[in-house]
Amino acid sequence: MTTDAETEDVEAVPDDSEIVTDGGEIATDGGATEEYWGAKYVNELVGTFILILLGDGAVVVSVLTGGFDLFGVAVLWGFAVMFAVYWVGGVSEGHINPAVTIANAIYRDFPWKHVPGYIVSQIVGAFLAAGTLLITWSGYYQQFSQANNVVRGQPGSSITGMTLWTFFPNPVFAGVKVGDFNTLKEAAFLVSFPQAFFSEMVITAILVGVIFALVDDDNPMGTRASPGIAAFLIGLTVAALVQYEAPISMAALNPARDLGPRILGYLAGWGSVAFPGPRGGWWLPSVSTIVGGIIGGGLYDFLTRRYVIRLEAEEIEPEEPAVHDEEQERPAGGS
Repeated sequence: MTTDAETEDVEAVPDDSEIVTDGGEIATDGGATEEYWGAKYVNELVGTFILILLGDGAVVVSVLTGGFDLFGVAVLWGFAVMFAVYWVGGVSEGHINPAVTIANAIYRDFPWKHVPGYIVSQIVGAFLAAGTLLITWSGYYQQFSQANNVVRGQPGSSITGMTLWTFFPNPVFAGVKVGDFNTLKEAAFLVSFPQAFFSEMVITAILVGVIFALVDDDNPMGTRASPGIAAFLIGLTVAALVQYEAPISMAALNPARDLGPRILGYLAGWGSVAFPGPRGGWWLPSVSTIVGGIIGGGLYDFLTRRYVIRLEAEEIEPEEPAVHDEEQERPAGGS
């Protein structure tokens, strides 16, 4: 954001000139100020880093140490979203999710030319967070793998790969025995490609629809009076969706959450377990969540927002309670 003094300085610049702002952006177009997109990209990277460090960190703790059950993992994912948005939301709006960015570009006039920069920043942030987890927990990864005869990159190593990216079904909840490839193949029949795609699409649609509702200034049920609470409520939404959906496809909800760590996993030795994945479904978490985000944003606008705007424009307020007998005395203590 620019201060009033900075704005005055920019407005004084003659037409066809350009200056470099503190954020490294160039103000052009007759002195019109370009927003600090470089800073926005950096903040999206930071926000997504926080999201994945704590969210995937919960999965790391759960799988490698048994320290969390599903509820604990879901809660920490919710906190991860909340902390990330509180940190970066004031600069970048805290998308931290390509599905949210694309939905905002379609329905909320987010500039399409900046969509690639946001998405790259989000994927890089997720990649760096996954790398941080792998380095920090390397001893635990080694101990767990040795104890359970898991060889990174070999069939069955999805049990350690799932600490960083997603699988369908979730190996832990599908009855997969650690290091047993046969049970992994059997579990695959629990969730088909269409089921996984549909499930991710539905939960991401709900997530984006709720986000749109919360930040909609026209919506009296939103957070326009106290915008800071939106991050808390979005975090609760994510926690609820993870708690519900994680056994199906690990509730990706976010292309960067899967793709960034998946790239790291491929480079770190998981190889074909990451790309193309045990069932060749590496693309599914990214595509399904983007489709879900587009659907969710559209449904909110079509089913709810247009009526919210109409009601507010017409200043329709709740009717006063009908009084059947004006002469009737009010009860004692009534108001």
